[in-house]
Amino acid sequence: MSLNWRELQLIIEELPLEGSTLQSVVQHDFHSLSWYLYHPREGRWTLYTEVGTPYSRLHMATHPIAVQQMGKTTKLQRFIQFCRANLEGAKITKVGQTPFDRMITIELDNHGRTLFLHLRFYSGPGANIFITDEDNTILDLLYRRPNRGEKSGATFVAPEEKQDDGGKFTVRERKDTSFNRQIEEEYGQASNTQTLKELLLKIRHKRDKEVQQLEATCASLEHKMLESGKFDHFKLMGDLLSANAHLITEHATSLEVENWESGEMVTIPLKENLRPSEQIKNYYDRYQRAKGTFENAKGEYEKVLEELKDTVAKYARLLTLTDNESRDIRQLKRELGTETVDKPTKIKTPGLTIQSGQFTLLVGRNAKENDELLRHYVRGNDYWMHTRDTPGGYVFIKFQRDKTVPLDVLLDAANLALVFSKAKNQGKADLYYTQVKHLRRPKKGKTGLVIPTQEKNLSVTLDEGRLARLLLEDEDAHK
Repeated sequence: MSLNWRELQLIIEELPLEGSTLQSVVQHDFHSLSWYLYHPREGRWTLYTEVGTPYSRLHMATHPIAVQQMGKTTKLQRFIQFCRANLEGAKITKVGQTPFDRMITIELDNHGRTLFLHLRFYSGPGANIFITDEDNTILDLLYRRPNRGEKSGATFVAPEEKQDDGGKFTVRERKDTSFNRQIEEEYGQASNTQTLKELLLKIRHKRDKEVQQLEATCASLEHKMLESGKFDHFKLMGDLLSANAHLITEHATSLEVENWESGEMVTIPLKENLRPSEQIKNYYDRYQRAKGTFENAKGEYEKVLEELKDTVAKYARLLTLTDNESRDIRQLKRELGTETVDKPTKIKTPGLTIQSGQFTLLVGRNAKENDELLRHYVRGNDYWMHTRDTPGGYVFIKFQRDKTVPLDVLLDAANLALVFSKAKNQGKADLYYTQVKHLRRPKKGKTGLVIPTQEKNLSVTLDEGRLARLLLEDEDAHK
C-alpha cells in the first residue's frame, strides 16, 4: 500500500531536506532512485524515492546495501543524465507539499538557476517525477506520457487544491522508531518479498521457454534421424542395380529384381534420363547424403539432449531458495540480467527481422528485398541461406563475435527460407549457406542474383511449430 498524504507529510518533517546539497543521483530501475545529499549539520545522507509501484514512497535510506541490490537498466539513462547534468551540485532551498495531496515539490538553486523537482506519488499512471523551470516548463521527467501532456517542453500543470479529508486518511500504527526508519523496514521487507515472487515467475517463464525450444529441437532432430535412418536401403538398391546393371534398359523408369536379402522381388524406381552407371551412382550418392544427414543429426541430437539436461539442472538450482533472501534476489537478477544485456538490437530492414536466440535473422521475401538487404544491411561475416535450385527469399544470420551459429538457429533460418520460397508447398527442400563474403554477383544478372562459393548443404522439412513461433515473435515485436 502506498503512503497517504499524511504519512508523506510526517516523513518530510523528519528529513533534513532544506539546506542539503545534492551530490549525486543513482537510478536503480524503472521506478526507483537514490538521491545522495549533504547537509552542513546532519552530514551525508540518502533519500530513496520509488513511484508507480504498490510500494511508492520516499524516506531516508539507512541501508545503502539494500538499495544497491537493484540492478541498473540501460533504458533509463536519459532522465538520470539530465539529473546529473542539471541537479547535481544544487542546494535545496525550499520543500513543500500540495495541501491534502501526495505531491511533493522541492525547490533547488544550482548556482543562481532555480529548478523544481516535483514528486507525484499517485497510483497507476498518475505517478511521475518532473523537473521544471520557473516558468513551469517541463525540462525532463521520469515517465514520458504524451497523451497526458507529460513530455519535455510541455507546461507542468499543478494539481487542484483538495479539501481536507476529514480524517479519512490516518497515519498507520507507530513503532518505537522514526517514521522514516519504520517505512524503510516495512516496505523494504514487503518489496523484497514481492520482488522475489516476480523474479521467480520470470525465471520459470525463461526456463519454460528455453526447455520448450530445446525439446522442439530434439523432436525435429529425432524426426530427421527417423527419415534419414533408412540410408542402408539406398545402398542396397545401389548394390542390386550394380549386380543387375545389364538389365537396365534405356529410358526405363523402374527395374524389378530379386532382393537377395529377403528372396522377394523388389521394384527399384529409376530416372529415365540417366545411363545405367548413373542410375547406380544416384543411389550410392543418396546413401552417402542420407548417412551424413543421419550422423550429423545424431551428433547434434546428443549435444542438444545434454544441453537440455544441463538447462533443467541449472534452473533447478536457481529455483531452490536459500535462507539468504538478498542473495537469492541478486542471483535471480543476474540470470535475467544476461538476457537483457546480450539481447541484440533490432534492425529496421526492408524484409523481416526475427530473433533466434542471441542471433538476428534478416529475411528477404522477394528479389527487391533480397537485393536491398545485400546492398545495405549485411556484412561479409554474416551468413546467407537460400533454397537450392528453387527461387525464393534470402535469409541472413547476423554475425556475432566469438559465437558459432548453433544448429537451432540454422534450422530457424532454413524454415524461413523454405516458407518464403517456391518449395513451400512441397514441405521440404535442400538449402545451402555460406558467408556473404563468399557470394559473387554475376555481370548483368537479375536483381538480387548471387552465385555462392564455399557453401555448405542443409536439408530441412518444414516444421510448423518452429515457424509459428518465429513468425509470432516477429508479430509481437512489431506491436
